[in-house]
Amino acid sequence: MAPVVLFLWLNPHESVRWWGVLLFVIAGLTDYFDGVVARTTHRTTAIGAYLDPLADKILVLGTGLALISIHRLAVGVLFILLVRELSVTGLRSVLPKDQHMPASQAAKWKTTVQMIALGSSSVLTGPIPWILWIVALGLTLWTGFEYFYQHWPR
Repeated sequence: MAPVVLFLWLNPHESVRWWGVLLFVIAGLTDYFDGVVARTTHRTTAIGAYLDPLADKILVLGTGLALISIHRLAVGVLFILLVRELSVTGLRSVLPKDQHMPASQAAKWKTTVQMIALGSSSVLTGPIPWILWIVALGLTLWTGFEYFYQHWPR
């Protein structure tokens, strides 16, 4: 759904961007419920564990670029998100094959707050999106440091 959301958010008419927010929310909810069903039915797969976070990253970074292009997000915000994601992905790549690095509860909150901040930034102005971004950036930095502290090869 990311390409459609991007297309709608790049539209100069605010009413069209609201349709993008609706689709963005639907994408987030289906992602959440897919994870719940997979975990509760014990039907997780290695490919799903790889593709789910990748899809989240594509959605967050892609929509972030769209928001930058319409001057609703600062480049520095997306840069921090990108550096954190690349760092954590790099950490995962150097771990031994038998060492898993599942998403922490704080990282799940990070993704949720990032999604809410992105959606609100596409249609709202004023302090609400920036307050959400402050929380999202705090969680982004915290969880990045947390992963390195817990999983850095010793």
